[in-house]
Amino acid sequence: MDFSSNFIWAKNWQEHKKEKPTIVYFRKKFKHASCIKISANSRYKLYINGVFVQEGPQKGTTESAFLDPADVGKVIEKAVEAVEAGEAGENIAAVEVLYYPESTANRNDSLYYSPFPCLFVSDEDGQELDGKSGWKCAYADHIEIVGEPFDPAPIHGAERAAGNEKFAGWKEKGYDDSAWEDAEVYDFFEVTKPIAPFDFEDRTIPLMRHEPKRFTDIVCVREQKEEEKGKERGIVKEEIAEEWQQMLKGKAPAVIPANSVRIVEITAGEEMCGYPVLKLAHGKNADIKIIYAESYGIKQPDIVTTKRARPAPPIKKGRTDWKNGELFGPEDHYKVSGYGKQEAPEIYEPYLFRTFRFLRLEITTYEEELHLLSYDYLSTGYPLEVKNHPVSAKEEYNQIWEISLRTLKRCMHETYVDCPFYEQLQYAMDSRAEILFTYEVAQDDRLARQCMESFRKTARSDGMIQASAPAVGVNVIPGFSMFYIMMVHDHMKYFQDKELVKKHFTCIDGILRYFDEHITEKGLVGSVGGVLFQHRYWSFIDWCEEWDETIGVPTAAIQGDGSVTMESLLYLYGLRCAAELAEFIERKSVAKEYRERAEKIADAVKTYCVDKNGLIQEGPGLSLYSTHCQVWAILNDLLSDEQAKKNIKATYRVKGIPQCSVSMSFYLFLVFEKLHMLDTKEFDQMWDPWREMLRNQMTTCVENTTDGRSDCHAWGAIMLYALPRICGMEKGEV
Repeated sequence: MDFSSNFIWAKNWQEHKKEKPTIVYFRKKFKHASCIKISANSRYKLYINGVFVQEGPQKGTTESAFLDPADVGKVIEKAVEAVEAGEAGENIAAVEVLYYPESTANRNDSLYYSPFPCLFVSDEDGQELDGKSGWKCAYADHIEIVGEPFDPAPIHGAERAAGNEKFAGWKEKGYDDSAWEDAEVYDFFEVTKPIAPFDFEDRTIPLMRHEPKRFTDIVCVREQKEEEKGKERGIVKEEIAEEWQQMLKGKAPAVIPANSVRIVEITAGEEMCGYPVLKLAHGKNADIKIIYAESYGIKQPDIVTTKRARPAPPIKKGRTDWKNGELFGPEDHYKVSGYGKQEAPEIYEPYLFRTFRFLRLEITTYEEELHLLSYDYLSTGYPLEVKNHPVSAKEEYNQIWEISLRTLKRCMHETYVDCPFYEQLQYAMDSRAEILFTYEVAQDDRLARQCMESFRKTARSDGMIQASAPAVGVNVIPGFSMFYIMMVHDHMKYFQDKELVKKHFTCIDGILRYFDEHITEKGLVGSVGGVLFQHRYWSFIDWCEEWDETIGVPTAAIQGDGSVTMESLLYLYGLRCAAELAEFIERKSVAKEYRERAEKIADAVKTYCVDKNGLIQEGPGLSLYSTHCQVWAILNDLLSDEQAKKNIKATYRVKGIPQCSVSMSFYLFLVFEKLHMLDTKEFDQMWDPWREMLRNQMTTCVENTTDGRSDCHAWGAIMLYALPRICGMEKGEV
């Protein structure tokens, strides 16, 4: 009996390789193939006859691994020259697989589902591309994934790579792979170990889009003499900049003389996500360092607290100010082999996509001059089809819409991501807003379904879910679980899908049970979390200067009895959403129970967390206030319209009171809409941070206005939801 499977891997898989990221190349010759299914742990990139087809798989977890379809026949029709009638030509399937280890210090937190390294290929129409035989493989030992520093949150994708002539053209026909080893086929019993994903789920989202792009311009060219390394000398001759312009346009190579150093800074014109491709000739042993950056900034001293020191984000004002600023970001290092020629160039392309608006190339040549034949990129992201584009009478609102839409697009990949430049994690609070924005502009719920399902599968024994998913590490923010409940509630309102609600209801009930188990004698939510690194779970609410020492947690968490009013208000909102969900799926007794619990929480907040002026306190009996508490009390209908407006005016833009930052401004907008305040001075002031973004030449929305860590955070794309309402007001429809 044949126990071979479609799971393959390289032979001589030594223990030390399990401790660091590893790239393995696979090749197979075939004549006929149409549709195949493919997956890998952790990532694959598929090529047919040297033409890039797709990357994947859809991000999985230790519980779920996904299988992607690949239309090989369609690619061959487009990419391969015609052969003689009735005779099939030889084709090449090439796959690059990146395996991430279990070690948290050496892996991407969202790209991991098993310690079992593998490539899986099954041929739907025959046997030619099955994994059971015929695949050759080789370790890409010339590429090292080194990652980035812990602060800010790393993707762990930076590379130190070197050209290697033995792999030149390995994805194409005619390459001699006789020195490669036969791939090892796992048998059935190996695959079905608990550590191995053998019951794949079909991909639930579209394949990512890809579009060839060119960098738009040279920002500046700086040059150093060999004896002046480390000391920049300003702008160099115009003819050098012009030479590089021609190279970026694909018209002529840029030549760097032997024994020289050149620093070039280029721009994509806007924040982009893509795979940069550098084609080279000659230049043996030249060193190339590439820095990817969102903007120019001014370096600051490390932030030193009583707990630790951490790098401070650079000061960012005008994002294009190259005269006063520098570029900061992850770095790739490439050692040129020198085998490249005009007709057969040496090529460097990093494995994972990069996020950039600006790039800095630092090039040092030695005994040979280096020819840069071309430098461009393949943009990537979720294939969002925008169907709604309202136009306001106020041009600045339209401009904010444009940077908001770009931000949403850059934060949509195989999952929603908080920011494409750093973590690339799908957080519940971020994603709830991103999903609503997607519904508004595209009426597309495919990525939203993936998102909700990813969170459902993270349910812990105590009822809590992860704050980000899919992810490997434990990261629980109790309040974020309520945004997951809101996601399901939003989907119900937009799409009326009872089966989806039923599927998620058990997880929702577990979350609410966890909060119910932490109700204090006063009837409020007690200490369900606390300060990061000091408590089991993190009670993050928002990035505010007043909450900097507690890392986004209201000060009430470390005062009084530790109860945070915002967590009671989020729980209250979650209960009411869940009650409507229960009613929708005809669980009337459960809906009644949730409403009764909600009323008790509402009464407790009104009894213990309201001062004599009607302001909602951060914690029971504490003279601490925030706009957040007023906003969520209003959204929960705890205040009359008159009192609600008083509370907003008493706290909004008042010095010393924590304000809703970019993320929570979405809920501030909902309050302005609820209170019919879209034509007020306060509502207009809400857009001041976005006006500042436009003044600072930003092309996407900033994460926050406190430290400017990320220039692209889709929780700030509020205008995608707001502009249709604003336009309705302008037309007298609201």
